Amino acid sequence: MKQKVGLIGLGNAGLALATPVLRNFSVVGYDRDEARRNLARNAGVGIAGSVQAVAEQCEIVLLSLPDPAISKTVIAEIGTETLAKRLIVETSTVTPQDIDDLVRIAAPAGATVMDSAIVGGVHKLSEGRTTFLVGASDKDFERAKPVLESAAEKIFHLGPAGSGMRAKLVNNAVAHAVMIVLIEAAALAAAQGVPMDVFYELMRRESGLLRPLTHRFGERILTQHFEGGMSTANARKDSALILDMARELGVPVFAISAAHTAYEIAMREGLERKDYSAVSKLWEKWVGIRFAAK
Repeated sequence: MKQKVGLIGLGNAGLALATPVLRNFSVVGYDRDEARRNLARNAGVGIAGSVQAVAEQCEIVLLSLPDPAISKTVIAEIGTETLAKRLIVETSTVTPQDIDDLVRIAAPAGATVMDSAIVGGVHKLSEGRTTFLVGASDKDFERAKPVLESAAEKIFHLGPAGSGMRAKLVNNAVAHAVMIVLIEAAALAAAQGVPMDVFYELMRRESGLLRPLTHRFGERILTQHFEGGMSTANARKDSALILDMARELGVPVFAISAAHTAYEIAMREGLERKDYSAVSKLWEKWVGIRFAAK
């Protein structure tokens, strides 16, 4: 008999999560939507009649729900008696405060909560190649680890409950901000007749999108090596030229304009001759942190 694992929420992400977990575990699920329940049943998920029925059968219950308020309602619906000794694993993207709220709701019943944020999209998740960013006690992490490993290519245990969501939000911040920069840059290219396939090829090359991460962040900021390279003064000059060009072409560049402000401040802070990755020193000063790798 395979160990039973609960899964509440059988939407696209929930069903994708169930797919690899089913290889090693028996999954018992529930969703309000009958159509989703039928899809899950056809995929091999055992369907329970309620969220409480899921928890009655499973000591580990995964949540894959569209809204943190729904997660809180679900835990309340399970009930104090049934929650006892259960481990609730929140996989949806919520705030660390939401995780704290779930912990407070579950604790009086003798249940624990951990977060296991998903990175990589539904396709990788269904193939068992996702990345989990986990916030949990060591005990809860070890308890859930076999289930998570069945769906993961990589798992990062980052600290106590809430830690995974903090990292996920930072990861998403990069993706969402870079998306705007890419669109702005593509608009500048298109306005000047640069073919979009050429723009795409330039960005996907190592000298494009990857270089700020691998060279400037990895090889310079993490090692605090700011000598040589392209100076902050030259980066500021190029940034100003780009803004002039955008104005001439009538292309809105919200993110690129905001980024230029940091170069102006860096110049006033005496970083003009350092590699432009030294702009990171501004945030070290403002926040009281260090970027150097341990």
